[in-house]
Amino acid sequence: MALDIDLNLLHSFTVVYRTRNITAAAETLGLSQPAVSHAIKRLREHFGDPLFVRSRNGVQPTHLATQIYEEVGGPISQILTISQEKTRFDSRTSNRRFRIALTDLGEAALLPRILRTMALTGPEVRVEVVRLDIATVTAEVLGGSVDAAIASARVYGPVREQVLFHDRYGCLVPGSFAEDGGKVRLEDLRRLREVRVGPSAGHKAITDVLARVGPGVFSDSPHVEVQGFTSLPKLVAECGFAAIVPIDAFRELARADDVKVLELPFTSPSTAVWLISQREGGGRESFAQRWFLDAVRTALQTGSDPSDDVPGDTA
Repeated sequence: MALDIDLNLLHSFTVVYRTRNITAAAETLGLSQPAVSHAIKRLREHFGDPLFVRSRNGVQPTHLATQIYEEVGGPISQILTISQEKTRFDSRTSNRRFRIALTDLGEAALLPRILRTMALTGPEVRVEVVRLDIATVTAEVLGGSVDAAIASARVYGPVREQVLFHDRYGCLVPGSFAEDGGKVRLEDLRRLREVRVGPSAGHKAITDVLARVGPGVFSDSPHVEVQGFTSLPKLVAECGFAAIVPIDAFRELARADDVKVLELPFTSPSTAVWLISQREGGGRESFAQRWFLDAVRTALQTGSDPSDDVPGDTA
């Protein structure tokens, strides 16, 4: 198909195809009947085909018209919808609210960066944070109750998953703890009582680390299990616990209390931090949501490989 066809002509064509009636199409498009007829006439000349023939109740498409519609009907509608949404959503003046699912650590360490980036082009745009539950986040994204989620584990669902950055894990200990050149000793890990964040936060890599180290370091059942990260510094500082935490995301949070993050006495595992959203072309992702997702990526993404951008599985 030639690329010099006016999109408005193709839009008129798709509406006529769907309504099978020139008058009804004109009403849908907000145009006069002669204007729609003229658009179809120009397309007939371009393709050398009648495209529509008169019928008892309106018009019927030719075989070529059906082929054209199957190729361009969906994309044309999507392009025009995006264009119309763009005129309705102006980030510079909009006060639209977006909802994002975060852990409490994401709220403390990542949200300020997201908000600073959004303020550059959307100073009045609002954000509501909902607590991330890795077990339900796929349904929330697909159902549209949240616009995006940030998690340290893949959800393997029919959603778009894109790596924002990678983080490593270390050991949070009291500030007075005797370190070994910036590391925690293996024998110290064995004697320290552990406080662990529960599985709903999605940091499965913590469990994987403990399983990889083997028995005798941390027990299968921690001394204390909590549902978020923000209480860890105080629990570690005041009760003498230790906790496995993501290093880079936790440095800012750890400054408020008498604690420090030390390297583990073995190779520190790496975990990807994922942006979870509707798949492109999923039918619900609007221009406004694209703007929001771009702001999140701009704020947090640091040189991820294109292969890290995956559509998600259907299982």
